[in-house]
Amino acid sequence: MSTPTDYFVDRRRLRRKLGWWRLAALLALGVAGLVAVVRLGGADSANKLTPHIARLELQGLITGDDDTVDLIKQIGASSQAKAVLVEIESPGGTTTGSERLYEELRRVAEKKPVVAVVGTLAASGAYIAALAAELLRLVQRPR
Repeated sequence: MSTPTDYFVDRRRLRRKLGWWRLAALLALGVAGLVAVVRLGGADSANKLTPHIARLELQGLITGDDDTVDLIKQIGASSQAKAVLVEIESPGGTTTGSERLYEELRRVAEKKPVVAVVGTLAASGAYIAALAAELLRLVQRPR
């Protein structure tokens, strides 16, 4: 029969072992969190880390809004994108908006290959934006 002292000694040993495991788990969790922050730190971090092909979708009415133009500038200037794939599915838009997209896509095309893929709908302004690409492909998608 064990004495109460042996019981307390065993409990203390068990608590020490458990403490080390808790510390190891906490350190592993901290390292995993640090890796996650570095890899997924911001919206732009993935663009800056690995070479890739940027995919830009133009859908709906083309107005040449600042968000789209800024995105195109960012793809051209600071991302690791090796090429740009522009997927167009639009009924067109404003003349000035389409020309803005055309000019920005031409600036990107001076640095990187730009390919436009036109779906079943690309009228007026969408076609102007597609002309900025070095290669234009018309795709008939099955319904």
